Amino acid sequence: MPDMFLEIVELDDGEIALRKADSDDEPIMRVNFSDHILEQLHEQHIDVAKVMLTAGIHMISDINQKSEEGQASDGSSDNTDDLRPKVIH
Repeated sequence: MPDMFLEIVELDDGEIALRKADSDDEPIMRVNFSDHILEQLHEQHIDVAKVMLTAGIHMISDINQKSEEGQASDGSSDNTDDLRPKVIH
């Protein structure tokens, strides 16, 4: 799989986004803060968004790696969790 280079950018509407470098394609992920939070963070909202996007990248990488390992070990995947609603805490 070829390397994918990503960049974090601030869009015209103020959202912070992750997208393929040197591309105008739809962003892969976006972070949007309420006006209230923007006031509290001052100019540090970009740093907070970077941390959030970086955590998302790592999580996606971990999920992909586990998926590849699971498929390599038995050739199948268990989709029983797909039937249950996701609980977000």
